[in-house]
Amino acid sequence: MRKLMKLATVAAAGMLSLSLYTTNAAAKYEFTNYSGSGLSSQTVQCLQCHQKATPFVVNDWKRSKHFYNGVGCYECHKSDATNPAAYEHYGFTISTLVTPKQCSTCHPKVAKEYMDSIHAHSGLISQEAEAKAGGNFSVIVLKMLGWSKNKIIPHQNSYGQSTWQDIVNDPCWPYAGVPANLRTPRPTAAAVIKIFANWGCYSCHGTKVSIVKKLPDKVVFDLRTWPMTGAGTINPDGSLGNCAACHPFHSFRLKIVRVGRGACGRCHESEDHPNYEMFGKSMHGAAFLSQCNEWNMDAPAIKAGVDYFAPTCATCHMGAVYKGDKMIYAPTHNPAAICKWKLGMWKLIFVRKAGKPHPALPSVKYPTDGIKNRERAFAMCTQCHTKQWAANCLIGGDLTMGVLDYIRKMAFQVERDLEKAGLHTPLDRKIVRDIGAMAVRPTEIAMFHYAPGYIWWDGIYKVAFEFVEWLETSVAPRLGVDYASKYVSWIKSYEEKVKRYRRRHHIED
Repeated sequence: MRKLMKLATVAAAGMLSLSLYTTNAAAKYEFTNYSGSGLSSQTVQCLQCHQKATPFVVNDWKRSKHFYNGVGCYECHKSDATNPAAYEHYGFTISTLVTPKQCSTCHPKVAKEYMDSIHAHSGLISQEAEAKAGGNFSVIVLKMLGWSKNKIIPHQNSYGQSTWQDIVNDPCWPYAGVPANLRTPRPTAAAVIKIFANWGCYSCHGTKVSIVKKLPDKVVFDLRTWPMTGAGTINPDGSLGNCAACHPFHSFRLKIVRVGRGACGRCHESEDHPNYEMFGKSMHGAAFLSQCNEWNMDAPAIKAGVDYFAPTCATCHMGAVYKGDKMIYAPTHNPAAICKWKLGMWKLIFVRKAGKPHPALPSVKYPTDGIKNRERAFAMCTQCHTKQWAANCLIGGDLTMGVLDYIRKMAFQVERDLEKAGLHTPLDRKIVRDIGAMAVRPTEIAMFHYAPGYIWWDGIYKVAFEFVEWLETSVAPRLGVDYASKYVSWIKSYEEKVKRYRRRHHIED
């Protein structure tokens, strides 16, 4: 009854006609009489074709609040000639890309929060870091293999047979946005490895979307820059970010974001930042995975203990915070709103300061203060836990940061000394990067996500083991045991024991 009253109210307010509101899903999807429905005439024209041409897209949209509020194809995709990605489509100027600039037409506050966040700038930041490193992501692999960026990699199988014709004769080839430096049977290593980097790192951080070809009725995007849907996408219209990175089109359901795995876990996973894996192994994750189907995850502002009974990524980092029945913090689209520390960097940590320049890109400033963020985090946690419970967890994590960063700083110093001695190799860079990115950083993250194995075995144990193993097996033979013993004291005494053993048993060096 309440649902029907709500639908009738919306219809009476001049939104879509009541004929669109039906509890029968099949009937809703089969409904095609859009004239007089309250939708714009432009959207009605779109639907007359796309109901048959792209029924999945239309039916997914029919599951959205956009559908129920009369927001259709044209309202989201309309554009003008100032947008490099715009083109003419059956009398309308549109863009395939729907950017935060377009979303801000209806969602100005949300779009601004997001576009001011580090998430929206993550593509710009990583692109700048890559440029400073001379092609950072590609260089990691190229240097390790000892290849120049211009090394030719022919399209051949391991028997030397060319596979190029089977690529260009593929039925997909005419539709793909293949850049010029990949339209060859003998591309350079850097050009190909860029595909890995963009579909890997930049698929989450955000690519700079580039156009291979623009025709009057079509825009062809470089396959290395679209459709990765990264959170920090650099769009042709000049905007930063991609709302669909978290709210996949065309239903844009809040539930998709709030359950964590689909939106947050798509990027915040794997060895260097296994946030979602940590969540899944925590008590929070156990509660979520066993009972989330019972929760109300589609409400506009959900409340702990009413709509959900264990936090997810989105409810913690972006959700409303209540004290009793009073909302003391509104929902936010800055996912770092509860983050005291900046942990998402493999070289350093620091407490966030509002206005502080980002180390990789000084033009980007942190929008919030870490201590203020901790106030929100404490309020978030104490909706469910006592103040001592929450404080023990949060301060416990704080107190571990020093030892983790101390070991990482020692690794950086050893690498500098190897470089000074002329004994540094690309594998040293990998090891140091792994200590920072695959051991220290995940452990820092784990301290605030409460997964026991990631705190200990994949945490501090891994940090210590990888540093010591590198010193004993690789650094000591090059810089000497006296040097290595400055960091790990037992290496020298062990070496002396080995020498005594060899002398006693007359083993030649």
